[in-house]
Amino acid sequence: MLSDSQGRLQDRRPLSIIDIGSNSIRLVVYEGLARSPTVLFNEKMLAGLGRGIVSTGKLDPEAVTRSMEEFRRFRALSDQAGAEQMYVLATAAAREAVNGPDFI
Repeated sequence: MLSDSQGRLQDRRPLSIIDIGSNSIRLVVYEGLARSPTVLFNEKMLAGLGRGIVSTGKLDPEAVTRSMEEFRRFRALSDQAGAEQMYVLATAAAREAVNGPDFI
């Protein structure tokens, strides 16, 4: 577990943030709530959720499937890092697409 690493602040529990954009999804695990938190893990996947959204009004179905698989992996990575909280943020494309509410 990351919390046992030398040099880590023992009184801070890691937290995770997933940022869902129209083209990519990023997981960042921070050491904890602080003014300038240390990044423990940072990974981005190119999802392409917004591909075709202008013409269809929907998130790309294949990208949604890939993203859901990636969310499961991101959750496992977050758990492995010892994150006690996870926050998920989504851009307007994900929130306003016809199939956005089902995705979120």
